[in-house]
Amino acid sequence: MTSAKNILRITFYPAMMIGSLSLLWLLLDHGAALIWAPYVAVIIAGVIILCTERFLPYRTDWRPHLRDFAEDGVFMITTQIALPLALTWLAALSIQRFIASNGLNFDLWPDSWPILAQLALKVIAGDFLRYWLHRAAHTWMPLWRLHEVHHHPDKLYTTNVFRFHPLEKGLQFLADTLPFMLIGIGSEALAWYFVFYAVSGLLQHSNIDVRLGSLNYVFSGPELHRWHHSRKPIESNHNYAHSFVVWDIIFGTYFRPRGRKVETLGLIDPHYPQGFLRQMSAPFRSRSNAAK
Repeated sequence: MTSAKNILRITFYPAMMIGSLSLLWLLLDHGAALIWAPYVAVIIAGVIILCTERFLPYRTDWRPHLRDFAEDGVFMITTQIALPLALTWLAALSIQRFIASNGLNFDLWPDSWPILAQLALKVIAGDFLRYWLHRAAHTWMPLWRLHEVHHHPDKLYTTNVFRFHPLEKGLQFLADTLPFMLIGIGSEALAWYFVFYAVSGLLQHSNIDVRLGSLNYVFSGPELHRWHHSRKPIESNHNYAHSFVVWDIIFGTYFRPRGRKVETLGLIDPHYPQGFLRQMSAPFRSRSNAAK
């Protein structure tokens, strides 16, 4: 059993990323509609990640309670299903068609490239824009007040990836999707990116004891992202990349100390509101201190 777990630790992350994209290809190759095939691939990957989280936890004290799942569910429905359904995917397709039919795009996207090459370009370029938005959210107070919602949890596990303020999700859409639509990215490339991005986020926040080894210098997996959720700003103000961690390396924000593990997670602010509705209004509350 120990050797099987060690193999799983090493192979789980790349296997999930490759497997989810392979499932999308299989669905599309068998005639599945582009409008729903990416969701099927992400849902199946999410179920596998949740099950593995129970079997191979990084920390048992990070396991969520029913109340945590319930609150995550509210965030998922409002900011990860309703909003992305309206922005990241369905509206993206609608806006894309509107732009194309009215001749508003610049037709610069290399849609003749193989789909995996388009995916790689979208991940690298999209992460560049998301990197700077995320970094600004840790340095500019108006954005940090929105981003606090995501950093509030004091433990890291798969479903708290859903915890974002909807205004921040809207800004993310403007940063990593709309610009590419304006230069003519196709629906298929967006679908592949959607699956890559979603599964990457689920894995990034998972409480699974994975070991990426040298892949930690390419992808922003859970080993790196745990430090980003540290309660200590000197640790959490690093590792901003969503998937392509090379931007952190290039711009000096890569952080993976050896020989120790992340300690307490969450916010410094002891009075940060609890509950979904209070956190939706938290960015607009009057306070003299909004530091982590």
